[in-house]
Amino acid sequence: MAETKGLVQRLSILSKSAACVWIGPTPNNNTLLFVTNDGSSADSAFAASLVHALAAASTNYREVVAIHSNTGSKITALRVDLV
Repeated sequence: MAETKGLVQRLSILSKSAACVWIGPTPNNNTLLFVTNDGSSADSAFAASLVHALAAASTNYREVVAIHSNTGSKITALRVDLV
């Protein structure tokens, strides 16, 4: 599994089932990742909690660590580091 660490530079909610997030140290140096769900209750709740955590981290200038596969950019877990 790969980890992308940094501030949430931008968060775009595209639909009920998809959101894009740019994570990195600066607005010009970041990685584009995404959150999606398959429509099931459990997956929708998990994706919603990821988006809420990303939004909270963004507004509070907290660094996050997004975990995703080595070859993909779908976030599978998220850690918000302490200050």
